[in-house]
Amino acid sequence: MGRATTEALALRRTPFGDTSQIVEFLTKDRGRVSIILKGVHRPKARKGGAVDLLDHSVITYFSRRGSRSLAQLAERRVLSHHPVMRRRTDLLLAGEYLVELLRALAPEGQRVLGIYHHAQAYLEALEANPSPESLPCVVFALQGGMLRLTGFELVLDRCVSCDQRPSGRRTLRCDPERGGVVCMACRTGEDHSIGLTTSAAEAILSFRSLDPRRAEEISIPSEIAHQMKRYYDRALLHVMERPVRCHVLPGSV
Repeated sequence: MGRATTEALALRRTPFGDTSQIVEFLTKDRGRVSIILKGVHRPKARKGGAVDLLDHSVITYFSRRGSRSLAQLAERRVLSHHPVMRRRTDLLLAGEYLVELLRALAPEGQRVLGIYHHAQAYLEALEANPSPESLPCVVFALQGGMLRLTGFELVLDRCVSCDQRPSGRRTLRCDPERGGVVCMACRTGEDHSIGLTTSAAEAILSFRSLDPRRAEEISIPSEIAHQMKRYYDRALLHVMERPVRCHVLPGSV
């Protein structure tokens, strides 16, 4: 029986019997892992009590190599319950959006250190109580980082067909189904592209490696923000093959 200790974020909770929970965690060392927490609803439970969504904890669990049975929690120590995020509806919704992205994009049983650290930075940014006006930039930083870290970011600095780089300040056409920008000469057949000004494309490129904790410092014009939101919605729709259920920003797909 293998024993592992790691940091983890709680992504999903399911009751199991009268006193137990099954929890899906994003772990720092092993990606998404489902673990049974036996007896956590009992009085004086010794395993850190019941888990809440996005709790940040250090967990120790046991699993049998090659077994299909659920891993079992041995010990849990809560590091953060994110109280500031839970006091504002928009921030809590932004946290739930993170859960949806992680459950769709983070692999099971594989080390995803970059994704884990990006998710933690995003939660710290929410816990810093950003203003409602700056929240979209924090969300854009999450989206840009998730697309980059999972290998799904689109090509915006050149045509994906002929490799020609755009010139001037004209509007670009970006097609998620073809992997990015498609120039006029290469656009044939059914067109699923969206328009992006070169300014919006440059902003998107700058956000792909932006630490969410720094996003509150950035101010972008409303028209650029509108284009960025549309771009991220379409890119993630293509990757997830379904619309997101948690609409953290108004007007999302």
